Amino acid sequence: MKKLFCVMLTLGILLTSTVTAFAATKGDVNSDGNVNSSDALAILQYSVGSNPKNFNKNVADMNDDGKINSSDALAVLRVSVGLDTPSANNEDLVKLYNDSIKKSYNQSVCRLVISTDEAVTVNKLLMDGVENPEMADLFGDIIASTEYEDEKYVFFKGKTLDGQKAEEILSSTEIVPNKVESATSVKYGDGYKLTFNLFSETVSLTDEEDASFPLNVEYCTAEYTDARITAVIDGKGRISNIELSVHINMEMSTSGESVSTTYIDYSADETITYKFSY
Repeated sequence: MKKLFCVMLTLGILLTSTVTAFAATKGDVNSDGNVNSSDALAILQYSVGSNPKNFNKNVADMNDDGKINSSDALAVLRVSVGLDTPSANNEDLVKLYNDSIKKSYNQSVCRLVISTDEAVTVNKLLMDGVENPEMADLFGDIIASTEYEDEKYVFFKGKTLDGQKAEEILSSTEIVPNKVESATSVKYGDGYKLTFNLFSETVSLTDEEDASFPLNVEYCTAEYTDARITAVIDGKGRISNIELSVHINMEMSTSGESVSTTYIDYSADETITYKFSY
């Protein structure tokens, strides 16, 4: 049972899977992958009628007032010194995150430690249709006593010494864009901190198979709410830390030979932390 619940409570279903620039970043008018004083100068040149080389006017209007002038150049300078951050839509930030994940795994050496923390509340437990508080308490104690050992990996250009790829070790490495409700970025040291709030989702796990689980799972559903992913990206475009948090409401009914039909309704708050070092 312990194995099945640990599998069910992972955040893998919420994910499928340098800081140089966002895709189509506002302010990067020369498309060199950075927002800096060169872009501010180019905006000033454009505003007085010059024709700067490789000038992308589509990302020059920093304040969205329909004009390209010295105010936009000033806004670019604020971004370049870390007072503001480039604006980007959800898809841009998802792409930045996904690209950073891939770059991180494919460094010459990448060390990864995965830690899991979980708090579970048993809302109801029925045996043959009758509520059983004692069994509910016992079930809660079993889940609460489950200890997660840190998972540790070392990747050499995306693979472990035995040849496993990073994507094979983790259930997923990328965020699915259409699961993101909102995304934000803030300047963080010489890099960025990205925050993704995911849409709530209800998933049927009835068809999940686990040969080690002795009972028949008649149905099992999991509702994932308040799901958030926070990632810190360093100045070289590599992930240094990811934190995934989610609230899970789960209902499951099981049966088996010579055992009662059991219905379980419980909630869990889970946090998974990925720490990268290079």
